[in-house]
Amino acid sequence: MLLLLKDSQQAWYPSKLARASNSSYVHTVNLLSKLRKTNIVILEKKGRQNYYKLTEKGAYIAQSLDDFAKKCDSVESEAKAQTEKAAVTSQQAAPAIPGQEKPPASEKK
Repeated sequence: MLLLLKDSQQAWYPSKLARASNSSYVHTVNLLSKLRKTNIVILEKKGRQNYYKLTEKGAYIAQSLDDFAKKCDSVESEAKAQTEKAAVTSQQAAPAIPGQEKPPASEKK
């Protein structure tokens, strides 16, 4: 939810945040209440709507969380690439067992 709130171009009200984060409305409202108490988000009232924005502290936390998520993704991508490379290398290095080679399709009757 903090990553969604980083987009300050959007007017984030609770139901919109709930939909965008695939959370229930009640869970979103409870979380926003806790984030307000810890000074991570602020509430802006415009008419009947309540909009939420990150504070400076909240923006710092959201940016740190975003950086961490990107690092995790890059580490995961590197690990996957190394695993695939090792699998290809082991397939190429595996000696063929005599008698288990498949004949070419042209030799089959």
